[in-house]
Amino acid sequence: MTDFLHKLSTEIIRENQTIVLEDLNVSGMVKNRKLSRAISDLGWRQFRTFLEGKAEKYGRDFRVISRP
Repeated sequence: MTDFLHKLSTEIIRENQTIVLEDLNVSGMVKNRKLSRAISDLGWRQFRTFLEGKAEKYGRDFRVISRP
């Protein structure tokens, strides 16, 4: 999974000057029994961390917007 997240984050950073993510309520979503395992397995936090680090490294604009 980590290899996939690294490759995907690198591709997104190379193809875009600005990356904007929505701050999701993951802790609330995990409370849903039907979604909890899938959400926990996806590694969303790790993916965000990869994007943030690579955006800084390659001089890209990285923003996180709050939930509506």
